[in-house]
Amino acid sequence: MNPISPAADGVSTITRDELIEALRSRGIVLVDVLSPESFAARHIPGAVNLPVAEIERRAATVLPDRHAPVVVYCGGPT
Repeated sequence: MNPISPAADGVSTITRDELIEALRSRGIVLVDVLSPESFAARHIPGAVNLPVAEIERRAATVLPDRHAPVVVYCGGPT
């Protein structure tokens, strides 16, 4: 069951508590889109590193379940 219901446009914002619950239930794939260096320095435990510049090339191998809900995060405006 999808723990997060998508908004009408397919993109949703979730709270910290919703994220924690989804991670605990393994209901999502958490993707950090920062550089490998930033990911190594600090990331949310359980996240997969898939830098923005590599999404098109690596997404199929890093995110093999096309039906799994994905939560993406970054460090904010850079």
